Amino acid sequence: MICLNLPIHLRYRPENIYLVAIIPGPKEPDTTQLNHFLRPLVDEMLVLWRRGLVFEIDSVPLLVRAAIIPLVCDLPALRKAAGFAGHQANHFCSFCELLKVNINDLDRSHWSRRTWEEHLHIATQWRDAPTEAARDKIFKKHGLRWSELLRLDYWDPTQFAVVDAMHNLFLG
Repeated sequence: MICLNLPIHLRYRPENIYLVAIIPGPKEPDTTQLNHFLRPLVDEMLVLWRRGLVFEIDSVPLLVRAAIIPLVCDLPALRKAAGFAGHQANHFCSFCELLKVNINDLDRSHWSRRTWEEHLHIATQWRDAPTEAARDKIFKKHGLRWSELLRLDYWDPTQFAVVDAMHNLFLG
């Protein structure tokens, strides 16, 4: 993690980067495993957002709060971490509800935008479903599942899920 409040020339120095976790291989984790890795981070971020931490600098208390605003990663990781179906699924977009069958429809007025409220509602239904079959049915219908990041009061996957520039622009 990096602090976006720092000037860009300081932002990526090793002393200013917080390594949250290293996910062991040899294969990438599935969504359930990824949520297990995210849970401790979300627990810490909830404390930093709700209560904050107080540091004393020259005997002056300083309240510090922190939040995860953008989730910046490659597309497969973004889809898993934010609770969306994969980019080749029927619900392939993180921002609108356009279906794969309508992928050639370039008229933006036909693209109904996803909302945080609806995403949270459906993901919560998925999390609370009594059986795997019920979860599968919800996932197939909406292309959404629970993500630990949704525990963050402020975190909106329809606004804060961003594909990083290297993968999006430079690698295609």
